[in-house]
Amino acid sequence: MKNKIDPDLKNIVLAKIMAYDDDYELVIGGEAPLNKEDLVINVKNETEIGKKIVTIQSDFMRDLVNGEIYKILETV
Repeated sequence: MKNKIDPDLKNIVLAKIMAYDDDYELVIGGEAPLNKEDLVINVKNETEIGKKIVTIQSDFMRDLVNGEIYKILETV
């Protein structure tokens, strides 16, 4: 299977999603809202949406660790 998600990264993102409130929803690319359960299913099954979620979360975590997120927040 091409473009497999790193298992460690996948587990980190799943743990992060599980910490969301039960009424959390996310809209990606104008599609229908995804609830917490939808997010978990997509990440576990490594769908295209699941891969986008992992990419978004890993980019956010990298920017948080590198301090980039704080620079972005200063401009808001």
